Amino acid sequence: MKKYTDVDVVAELQKLVDSHVDSYKEDFDIDKRIISRAAKSRNPEDKTLMWFCRPHGTHCLNENQVFIQGTRDHNTFRFYAEQTYDECIARVIVPKAIKRGKVFGDVFEINYREQAANVAQNSVTPDHDRLTFADGFVLDAPCRSSFDEAMALVGEHGGVQAHRTLPKDADALVEVLSKQKSRRDRLPEAERTEVLSPLPIAELRKYEAVKKIHPDALVCFAQNGYFELYGKDAEKAAPLLGTKLLEKKVRGKPSMPVTGFREAAWVAASKKLWQSGADVFLSKDGETFKELKAADYIPVGATLNMDGIKCRIDAVDFAADEVRLTNIENKNRPIRFSESIKYVRSYVEDTGIAVYDTVPKKPAARESIRDKLKSAQKAQPSHTPKPQKNKGKDMEI
Repeated sequence: MKKYTDVDVVAELQKLVDSHVDSYKEDFDIDKRIISRAAKSRNPEDKTLMWFCRPHGTHCLNENQVFIQGTRDHNTFRFYAEQTYDECIARVIVPKAIKRGKVFGDVFEINYREQAANVAQNSVTPDHDRLTFADGFVLDAPCRSSFDEAMALVGEHGGVQAHRTLPKDADALVEVLSKQKSRRDRLPEAERTEVLSPLPIAELRKYEAVKKIHPDALVCFAQNGYFELYGKDAEKAAPLLGTKLLEKKVRGKPSMPVTGFREAAWVAASKKLWQSGADVFLSKDGETFKELKAADYIPVGATLNMDGIKCRIDAVDFAADEVRLTNIENKNRPIRFSESIKYVRSYVEDTGIAVYDTVPKKPAARESIRDKLKSAQKAQPSHTPKPQKNKGKDMEI
C-alpha cells in the first residue's frame, strides 16, 4: 500500500474507474461533486472521504460518518464486503485545494475488505441526527425519526442542505479517526510518474539544426526552464547526471528518450557531463549559451608544473579514470607515471584552463607527487637532478 500526495485526485481515481468499472460509470460524476465540495469546505469533518469502486459503480463516503454505526455511509461501506463477492478497490482521499479547475490532495491505498472489517470493529455508537436546512435552521432529532421530522419542516425552511449523525462519545470517534490517519500517514510515498510537456515541431527543428552542427557533442537544449538532452545524448547523460530517463512526446512524431537539469543548475550539471570526456554544448533561445570541449578538460600535450616538477600530459583514458604523464625534468631520462583525472584536473584549473569561473572549487587533499617521482627516480640507472619547487604554476600548450 502506498500514498500519493498533492496529486490530481479525480485523475487518480479516474484511472481506477476506467480499468475496473464496467457499468454505472456515471456514479463517478456524483463522486466528483462530493470531492469538489470537500475541497471547498472549511469543516474538518468534511475533508476526509472513503471512496471505492466495483464492477457496477462507485461510492464516495464521509469517513467521519463511516465510523458511526447505522449511518448510510457506514452500512454502504460494509455491505459489499459482507453481502457480496464483488471485487472492490478502495482509497482514502483528502481533497485540499482547487487549482486550475482541478482538485488536488492526497490519495491513500487501502484494502477494501480489511478496511470494512476495521469499520465493523471500531465504529462508535450514534446519538442523534443533525439536519441543516436551506435557510440555516438546524434540527436535532433522534436517528430513527429525523427523516419524518425533516419532511414536515421543508415547506417552512426549504430543503435539507446537510445531514450528519453525531456520536454518543465524540472523543471516542476522534480517537478512532486519529488512529486511521496515523496508520495511512505512515504509508510509503508512491513513485511519481513524471509527465513532460510535448516538444513542438518548431522547437524540434531548432534542436535538429544545433545537433547537426555539433553531432559529437552532448547537446543541452533549453526548454521550459530546463536544459534537455534527447535520444542517444539522453541515454548517455542520464547515468552521468544521476537523473531519470523519461519519454518526450513530439507532436506528430514518435516520442524519444529525454533527460535534463534545471537551467539554474547548469554549472554543476554540465561539468558532470564534461568530465566524462564529452564535448558539451548548451543552446538557449537559438544562441550558444556555453560550449565545453572535451580536449580542454585534460589538454593532451600540455606541460604542467605539478608540485614544482615539470610534467607533460601524454594521454587520457576517461573510462579507466587515468591520465598518463611524463616527468620531463631530465629530457635524457624521462619518467612515465599515471594519475587520476580529478587529481590532474585540479592542476589544470590552477594553471588557468578554467572554461568557466562559476564552478565552485572544493580543494582536495593532495598526496605529494614528489614522493612518487622520487621512488621512480631511484629505479633509474642514474639519478635525475632534484627539481626545485617553483612558487607559481606555469603551463605551456
